[in-house]
Amino acid sequence: MKRKLLLSNCLLGVAVLILSGIAPAQSSRNAAASKDKLSTVLNPAITEKLAVRVPLAPRLDTLEGKTIYIVDMNYEGMIGTPVLGEMQAWFAKNMPSVKTILKLKGGSYISDDPALWKEIAANKANGVILGVAG
Repeated sequence: MKRKLLLSNCLLGVAVLILSGIAPAQSSRNAAASKDKLSTVLNPAITEKLAVRVPLAPRLDTLEGKTIYIVDMNYEGMIGTPVLGEMQAWFAKNMPSVKTILKLKGGSYISDDPALWKEIAANKANGVILGVAG
């Protein structure tokens, strides 16, 4: 099964190359003659190596009396997404002993914000909700 899957992936890759007008690599004898016409492509086959796994943080027994940061990840530069404000309002109404702090992460959603992470650590937050919502 694994060999069939690998073969089908290779054939699919060759088919994509041919349909896109890129010919698969020629034999080494012909390659020297037309070296300037070759293209380098990546193999789309799936690797068998698993990514390094990092365990999740342990769950809190309760949220009562805890401090939870609600962090707006600043997706697409939208400042103050209403969904996260609604989450904070829900906590205030339904779990008033939970302290929530709503923060906008600096930069875009893919950039780092070391100052915010330091603030969260300094305040000894018990949890963080990272929100990408509009």
